[in-house]
Amino acid sequence: MKNILVIFFIFTLSLINNKVIAQTTGVSDTLAYLQTIVANKSQYIGQPFSVLLGNLQVSIKYFTPFGSLSQDITKETSTEFSFYFPQTASGIYLTYPSLRISWEPYLDNINAHSLFNQYNGGWFSPVLLHYSTAVIADIQIRE
Repeated sequence: MKNILVIFFIFTLSLINNKVIAQTTGVSDTLAYLQTIVANKSQYIGQPFSVLLGNLQVSIKYFTPFGSLSQDITKETSTEFSFYFPQTASGIYLTYPSLRISWEPYLDNINAHSLFNQYNGGWFSPVLLHYSTAVIADIQIRE
């Protein structure tokens, strides 16, 4: 039994280590990389966000939820994902370029804003859980 636990532990660590390496290798030109994602967005539309997230070569650092339905503010229609975390409000311009993902069906905007406020827009596990199963309707670049 101990051997099985040790093997499982080593296997889990190797998966985590591979994921960390994959997300920290980065790209030399973020905008050009994001343009290739948008050019190939048909691969991701209709898929859960976790599919795109698993293929990203840059790490998400910051998110901003949007609800653009004036008649229903409880719906999160899209989210902007950035690859830089601003240290101050004046550094928000450094979060560009970013990806803006539209959702279908819409997400819970109350929960999204609660997570945004709780983590100051930072990308943490509860935020990942909120978005991982969300279905992508469209992908755009925000410059």
